[in-house]
Amino acid sequence: MSVNTAHILVIDDNQDILLMLKTMLTIKGYLVSVKDNIKELELSIKDLKPDVILMDMLLSGADGREVCKELRKNTAFDHIPIVMISAHSHVQEECIEAGADYFIEKPFDMNSLIKIVEEALKK
Repeated sequence: MSVNTAHILVIDDNQDILLMLKTMLTIKGYLVSVKDNIKELELSIKDLKPDVILMDMLLSGADGREVCKELRKNTAFDHIPIVMISAHSHVQEECIEAGADYFIEKPFDMNSLIKIVEEALKK
């Protein structure tokens, strides 16, 4: 998939992180949508049709691992690569077990994040 046509959905309750990720991914040529909560997430995914989802593990009122499990149960979304992001490095295995394809620890290097997004797009 061409970078210019790839659509990334970023889900994080931290507005600064959303802005930073949207800015950096847009500069790299991606179409980027952001959500700061999981309200109507499945509807948003159906409408947006993202190629990759970047999601914080700890969201206000939700656990990203549980959200990931729910997305994996839905055959309409189970093919979308999910990159879980967390400041807690010890939860990497739990995130992968929940269905995340990749894990990135905060703070992260943008070049490393871009490489993971590019790898996810090849899936």
